[in-house]
Amino acid sequence: MPPADAAFATFERKWLEANPEQGTVAVFLAPDERRRASAFGSLVHELEQTTFGVREPQVAAVKLNWWRQELDSAAAGVARHPIARELFDDERVRSIDETYWSNLINGTLAQLDGEVASTLDDSISTLAAFYRPVASLEAALAAEESAPSDASARLWISAHLLLSAAQPGHDRAIPLDLLARHGLSRPALAEPSPARSALLRDYLGLVEDEIDSALAQAPRASLGRRVRARLDRELAAKARAAADPSALLARHPGPRRWRSLWLSWREARRMAVGEAARLPGRSE
Repeated sequence: MPPADAAFATFERKWLEANPEQGTVAVFLAPDERRRASAFGSLVHELEQTTFGVREPQVAAVKLNWWRQELDSAAAGVARHPIARELFDDERVRSIDETYWSNLINGTLAQLDGEVASTLDDSISTLAAFYRPVASLEAALAAEESAPSDASARLWISAHLLLSAAQPGHDRAIPLDLLARHGLSRPALAEPSPARSALLRDYLGLVEDEIDSALAQAPRASLGRRVRARLDRELAAKARAAADPSALLARHPGPRRWRSLWLSWREARRMAVGEAARLPGRSE
């Protein structure tokens, strides 16, 4: 289904370039679902780019507060940005309580404090301030308010943790306890070494465990989120088996289309069977 606003297509392309598997996921969505998923995914991508990609916290804060005003205006019926126009053109989106959007921006601003996490659990807790509102909105968009948003949020968080490990120097992704365990300083992460590879294998193993746990606890997370989690787990396992995990993550071309298609079909079928089992007259 083509976007209602042609200007939106530019932002949709940016989202799909960063999340190519969502192009195949869309094949298994109804037109209205596809349009909501694309608009919401594009919004989250823009917020992530500002929150985690802009180095100056003050600049990021200005941009994020602009998004707060835009989402407030869109919820009141006056959308200006192409993403907001596309998103709020949907009746279900317009019915969502305004506090959801406020919580989303509050969560982005909570990421700008600049502190490096002591443990992976600390990282997850900090990121949850943003990704829990994301998961709650995603559930509301799918009329799945009863879905376990905490577990769904952990799927979003795991994707962020894996992506962060692929960044040059790994920036702030690696928690302090792992650095201490492997006797490395943060600057040392910029150079290949057996110690860096061992540290990354430990880190990626923790991310794999987190994905496995969240997948088990979020059977009704969105199709796009579950497919991305499956692909993330495969990538983490492949990187752990590589001689240099960092190099593999940095040069990985992304999922092959056929692999994304297969996982999308399998997850869509699983979700359809689960939905049928919840219908009246069916056993749980």
